[in-house]
Amino acid sequence: MYSKRAGRYALVVLSGLLGCVAVGAQERDSVYFQFFAGINKSANEHLPWSEFSTYPWSFGGFVGVGKEWTPLWGGRLTFGYNHNKSRNVPACESKATWGWDDVELFADATFDLTDAFRSKKQGEAADPSSFNLKAFAGVGSLATFSYPKDFPLSYTDPYSADNKVCLGVRAGLTARWRLSDYWHWGMELSHTMVQDKFNGVVDKKAPFDGRTNLSVGLTYLLFRPKRKPKGPIVYANRLKVIPRLPLRLPEPETVKKRQIVGRAFLDFPVNETIIYPSYRKNPEELASIRASMDSALFDKSIRITSISLHGYASPESPYSNNTRLAKGRTAALADYLRENYELPDTVFQTDFTPEDWDNLRAFVAAGNRRKVKGDGWYDNPAFTETPEIPKEVRDHRDELLAVMDSDLEPDAKEEKLKRVGGGAPYRWLHRHVYPGLRHTDYIIEYVVKEYPVRDAKRLIYTHPEALSVEEFYRVAQSYEVGSDGYYEALTIAADRYPDDPTANLNAACACVQVRRLKDAEAYLEKAGESKEVEYVRSVIRAMQGKGSWRMEHGKVVESYEKQEP
Repeated sequence: MYSKRAGRYALVVLSGLLGCVAVGAQERDSVYFQFFAGINKSANEHLPWSEFSTYPWSFGGFVGVGKEWTPLWGGRLTFGYNHNKSRNVPACESKATWGWDDVELFADATFDLTDAFRSKKQGEAADPSSFNLKAFAGVGSLATFSYPKDFPLSYTDPYSADNKVCLGVRAGLTARWRLSDYWHWGMELSHTMVQDKFNGVVDKKAPFDGRTNLSVGLTYLLFRPKRKPKGPIVYANRLKVIPRLPLRLPEPETVKKRQIVGRAFLDFPVNETIIYPSYRKNPEELASIRASMDSALFDKSIRITSISLHGYASPESPYSNNTRLAKGRTAALADYLRENYELPDTVFQTDFTPEDWDNLRAFVAAGNRRKVKGDGWYDNPAFTETPEIPKEVRDHRDELLAVMDSDLEPDAKEEKLKRVGGGAPYRWLHRHVYPGLRHTDYIIEYVVKEYPVRDAKRLIYTHPEALSVEEFYRVAQSYEVGSDGYYEALTIAADRYPDDPTANLNAACACVQVRRLKDAEAYLEKAGESKEVEYVRSVIRAMQGKGSWRMEHGKVVESYEKQEP
């Protein structure tokens, strides 16, 4: 009878607690500490559950630390002390009681009933929940002690008064009410089942003893609760239609000047200044130079206005000879381009640096792996890497840099460099770095004509560098607003001219038209500050359902009080 009545009471209490559940948003508790104390009733030494109301009262408490890894699941570790009371056995032949103590360590898995039963329609609340209910279950161990030595634990059965360590399991509920963001007060109801192998009477037919604890106490959260909405956030005020957007007409380019910048690593036989097209890696390097020239001359109407060449030699051998090599090899490349493309002498500008100490120093100072192609090192990240700089170079890095920064004449500087570290650093640099110091940098400048829309539609995919922002805009206007051609013309323009505010504003508008709102926001970041930019941001917020807005004369108008996302 008692157990049925107790079950009904427990169901009523649990239903009342769950009635408080659907408040606020899902939360994930950070690390928390608990301090609880209370009373217990022990069902020890085979006392029947039907006489639970007559079990003697006692006391205990625990401290714990826990954390939730998700809004539902977490863990907790507690260390507790309990003083337990038991009545003599068997069959309660005496009303006398005796007491004993235990200290216990339990590891619990926790399940947040508040978040589990939260209404899916709630969304995200403004404040954390004021109530929280958790279920828990765990395993642990108990060390029992202080059994009475001069008090009979049983009149009829053998017993022991020795201290023991035994295993236990438990489960329960913790209800918590919020006092502040960090402090909560609460109640905990738990039942613990313990192996019946400790002091007192041990009955093989009943291998467990039990204890019910009711405690009250405080919980302290180390951080504010982490709230997580259950399910997607649903906004009721999203802008469904796309209003007219403020595309800006770009300024035309009066003269469409373009340039190509590159670096050539040609191989020459020792002390020679003649280009041999089939020598070593020259076929590949010359093909790269011709590709740059052909890219600039893809249209017969294009006019090259300038080709600047600057040749460099590596620091080995006498400075006077390096001067001859750097000057002669630069002139050889100019002759090669002049003959192959029938260019006048007037477009060429040549210069040279006899020894490229600056790039040698930059390589050593960087102290890391550099990019190379073949035997020469590059700054272009598309090329493969050199061998890793060896220890003998790293260990003498400061000494190498000191020699390079000295005021010695170039030839004396090189001789001193060869002696650093016994010569090993120089030999490695000469093999792996010096070939990359023999290069010619070039800048090809040319002028492009203005293209009609018919030709520009093709060039946006083949030679976008030839088009101006205005030409991209005219291509977009030739397509239906929101179409693929419209979108691609405006976004390619912004990608080609990433620092142009007008190109980025127009690309953002194109992204809004196809509802790529994240991309639109990225383009707006580079579009500067203007009324048009702020208006497109307002449209994006309205389409996302963020903020308070209305439509007036076909335009989005935001109120001053915006809802935070």
